[in-house]
Amino acid sequence: MLRVRPIHHTPHVEEWARLLTTLGLIELPASGGHGEFAAAGGKIRLLDSGMPWTELGFEIRDLDKFADWTRSDGTPVTITGDGSSRAGRITGPDGLSFLAEPVTPGDPSAGTEPGLIVLALWNTPDVSGASATLRNIGARPDTTSDAGTWEQFRAKNGGLVAAHAGSEPGAALSFEYAGAAQKLLDILHSRGIDATLVDEAHGRTVLVPDPDGTLLRISERLHGHTGHAE
Repeated sequence: MLRVRPIHHTPHVEEWARLLTTLGLIELPASGGHGEFAAAGGKIRLLDSGMPWTELGFEIRDLDKFADWTRSDGTPVTITGDGSSRAGRITGPDGLSFLAEPVTPGDPSAGTEPGLIVLALWNTPDVSGASATLRNIGARPDTTSDAGTWEQFRAKNGGLVAAHAGSEPGAALSFEYAGAAQKLLDILHSRGIDATLVDEAHGRTVLVPDPDGTLLRISERLHGHTGHAE
């Protein structure tokens, strides 16, 4: 199994928790001193931090099998921790590092807002290298920009992750919405969220003010890109 589960570090954990549940995510039972929230596809972990930043993260089922498969595809995996804290650490060609953590299989998405999918962004000066790493950990091709500056993947057990051209390696949290952006905007307004809708080259995006003082992006399903079959 593979599920997208980015980790967002923030000094505003409670405010983020309220925002995520208002967006339609479900707060899961507390575990390990952190909050986790499930969307219709993918999950988000919140951690208290002095400054806001996001890191990539994934959930898997069997760590040893995952490590063997990933290594055989050409991407090194370092096993960290022991006992219930074991995880696999992967480092991309650009130096960005992230964890794949084993969990008990299950679908936590019941009752979430339909069509709202976690989209973790891997900003990188090496899109092809990041894309190869995502393929090697088991992510499946989804959409690709004609210019080669964006390659998006889906995880079998929920969530999306995209390698996106950027000057420095880093990660960001966003969402994709499978329905019409205007419909989502109306839903969010009815829940008291001061969201706005903007037209962009690839489609429409709903912008939501977040507790860290920036804008959370919820993109309509990508248009004008190349799709990949199952």
